[in-house]
Amino acid sequence: MKIRFLERLAGVFPYLILITYVAGFIFSVLIDRMSYLINGSILAVPAIIGSFAFILIKRKEIDLSGKIGLFSYNPSKSALLFGLLYMFTIPVFLITPVDSRWGLVAVLILYAIILVQILSKRILPAVVLVEGMLTLAVTIYSYTLRSALYFGATDTMPHIYMSTITYLSGHIIPPDLGNYTNFPLYHIFVALSSLTLGLDIQTSLFITTGLIYVGTIPLLYYLVDRIFQNEQISLLIVLAYAMNASVIYYGTYMVTRTMAYVGFLILLYLLYSLANPKSDIDSAVTRPAARRALVVITFVFILLTHQISTPMIIILLGLLFILELFVRDKKHVNPVFLTVPIALFATYWFFVAYSFIWELLPRTESTLYKSIVFANVEHLGLSFLVNRLDILLIVFFALLGSIYLIWKQQPRYSIVFGMLGLAAVLLNVPNILTTVFQFVEVLRMDRFAILFLPFLALAMGVGMYIFAKYLSTGRRTPRWSGILLITLVVIFGIGSLGLVKDEPSHIRYSFTQDEMIGFDHILTMVPSGSSLHSDYYTWRFFYRQKFNGSENLGLPYYTIPVYSNYWLQSTLETPGEHGYIIIPQGQFLKNGLLLGTYDEFDPESLQPYLPTEENILKISRKLFVEDKVYSNYGVEVYRFIH
Repeated sequence: MKIRFLERLAGVFPYLILITYVAGFIFSVLIDRMSYLINGSILAVPAIIGSFAFILIKRKEIDLSGKIGLFSYNPSKSALLFGLLYMFTIPVFLITPVDSRWGLVAVLILYAIILVQILSKRILPAVVLVEGMLTLAVTIYSYTLRSALYFGATDTMPHIYMSTITYLSGHIIPPDLGNYTNFPLYHIFVALSSLTLGLDIQTSLFITTGLIYVGTIPLLYYLVDRIFQNEQISLLIVLAYAMNASVIYYGTYMVTRTMAYVGFLILLYLLYSLANPKSDIDSAVTRPAARRALVVITFVFILLTHQISTPMIIILLGLLFILELFVRDKKHVNPVFLTVPIALFATYWFFVAYSFIWELLPRTESTLYKSIVFANVEHLGLSFLVNRLDILLIVFFALLGSIYLIWKQQPRYSIVFGMLGLAAVLLNVPNILTTVFQFVEVLRMDRFAILFLPFLALAMGVGMYIFAKYLSTGRRTPRWSGILLITLVVIFGIGSLGLVKDEPSHIRYSFTQDEMIGFDHILTMVPSGSSLHSDYYTWRFFYRQKFNGSENLGLPYYTIPVYSNYWLQSTLETPGEHGYIIIPQGQFLKNGLLLGTYDEFDPESLQPYLPTEENILKISRKLFVEDKVYSNYGVEVYRFIH
């Protein structure tokens, strides 16, 4: 029996979206943010279309247990075509420059072939899953293994350093280097991988973590297939997941929080797959003791991998518990289970990792929340539209899928996924919340958003399914319906793979080979303890603190003026009596540098230093009086004495 309140709520949801848009319109005018109004209007279009499309589609009473046959291709021939193109894609990546996008075009075609197989009358789920895993893997490795050093949002560099210490010392990192001494599992894994494979830390990290991350695809498939019992819906969900820009990004940026996310997916899989289907809906689901132990072990893995992910996962499990109580269907999370992660978390944080609590206290300062700070808009109007093509399709399909699940309630438990899908859209799609600096940077809600990526893919996959099924019931031939859906998914892929993305030139995610050669020279020739000054990204590479054992392990360390300046943008002054200035000259002349002061609670602490004629002249005058000690095509190093 349906929950009538939710059924009626889904029916008026399109009008709620209209009201929300009007409220956002008024709010943008009141705070004098026309950029928010323009970009918000662009996002409102697919939201309104998707929600009102629901009104048309629900009249058809589309069943979620049937299958769609828009194509009649032989699955073996489609798999052969995929294999041939895949073998072509790898050499394309190998022979083209790192910043070339030709390889990504081939990846987009691979995803289109996978979609055709999913929408065909005969489906081979195992083959499609393997193809999805291979495609995601080659996409991830095209970033991480082709660059001299891919660092993503820069956390990869300190994690490589800490893994190196673990590898050389055979112990977890010392407390001198921060709170990760209490969360060492990631660095232990990377060190053991390097030792086992006989590869350097950097290569081992990217190869092993990439393979682990690709394993989330079958986990997600078997998780959702237990709920919907429809392999076509499950495969569409997996495709939406593998093509998502955030999923691809975190695959390349496999740091501790991403590893904890993998642990969370394993935890979800265990909770859903180990449930007893014959259990009464009003009682807690019973599981064999051995299987319950797996759940506990998985949570311990998460607890020892990343600090802040643990409480966020507990909050999400609590939300899941509340939704299951409301829906009154199968219960996968119960109060007895919830006490285990809460007890483990509280015990470990308060008796072992209590030092991390002190690091969180500055984020509770009331002065940070006295005035709301809104982020500046990087892309406006047409530029925003081009850079957010994938987001437009996510909004359309995910809203359509979420609302339909809440309305259709087939199976009843899918209501939970529909609600979580709406929350995922709110957290992962640009909106007024994601523009608030305190919400994103101080409270770090981006760390929470990653946990909702499976639910975002689920909502989008269901939206694609009901949209395709609705098209197939029309007057057009199934082939034309399939071509339309493929076109939309290709547009989604163009945006998610960054084929038309235009980021600010000073933003970067990797170092070049020349830069790494220069950095290696600095590590070898510049004495430990020296003061180094450079741009933000170079600073992150050389942020290597002294600890008890640095000399014994042969690891250089440097004095980095963290709480003063990397380089002041206007004066280019270097504090201190002597030290070294490192200039990524190639990056500066081509794209510019990211300079500024260190203040994680100041949204404008880092500013671009672009290669204008004035800036080039200013930096040349500054360095003319200094002693150049090294240079190549990528890096110049100067020694200064005041």
